[in-house]
Amino acid sequence: MHQQSTLFIDSPAAAPSGPYFAPSSPKQQRGSVSSFASRHSHSSSSSDNDDDDDDDSLMNRPSLHQILVNQGRGQYNLDNFGAFLQSQFCYENLAFWLASRQYKLCAQSLFQSVQASAPMFTLHSDTAIHLNQSQSRAFTDLQIKMRAILETFVLPSSPHEINLSDAVRCRLLRSVAMGDYHPQVLEQARESIMDLMKCSSYPMFIETIAAKRTSNAGSAQSTTSSSSSTQQDNIHLHNGDGSSGSWRNKAKHHLKVVSKMLKRNP
Repeated sequence: MHQQSTLFIDSPAAAPSGPYFAPSSPKQQRGSVSSFASRHSHSSSSSDNDDDDDDDSLMNRPSLHQILVNQGRGQYNLDNFGAFLQSQFCYENLAFWLASRQYKLCAQSLFQSVQASAPMFTLHSDTAIHLNQSQSRAFTDLQIKMRAILETFVLPSSPHEINLSDAVRCRLLRSVAMGDYHPQVLEQARESIMDLMKCSSYPMFIETIAAKRTSNAGSAQSTTSSSSSTQQDNIHLHNGDGSSGSWRNKAKHHLKVVSKMLKRNP
């Protein structure tokens, strides 16, 4: 059992020679679940600057991918999207997407680090015989990360089970059962969840923000108090309790629940 392994820490990951792995920009590598809290203050300050832009046309609204990598403008940011998903009881979709993305970065880092000494290693358990002792430990940690994803999001009745078709779910579980720990085995499930968010949660989130901005703009025109207008422009997608730290606290609580899966015996 390797207690130090964790799915939700950002790892440096340069691009290895494997054809599946593509170079990731520094911004792309920050998209793990753990960066919710660390980016909260940054996204809040960006929101203050971007809210001065009144152009909320369809052309200026971010894509789902831009939101997921936290490149949305103003209130169209990852924190607000996560809070919206949690209020709609489908936050597990975002958590799985980010966790699988982080798993790819971890696998990418391991793959690159062993290629010089173990070129026959393919992230499959059958090729682990080519690894030395320290490399084998790293591969074991990666296996624990994969099992944590499956036990948290994929297995039936898992604590944060995502909505996958039987075919996609069975194909993923079968691949891992056969010893394949390449991140490609997660791609179909990841794409399915991406499509699900794109068709349901994403447009609802966009319209919620747009409606809020429109309402706030109308309220601002009918009041002479600038401080009152500023308070009305704050969005509380969660419980509306006015607590600026409510989202951060709930996100941290969720991370603690999911991270416990990583400390279980494989």
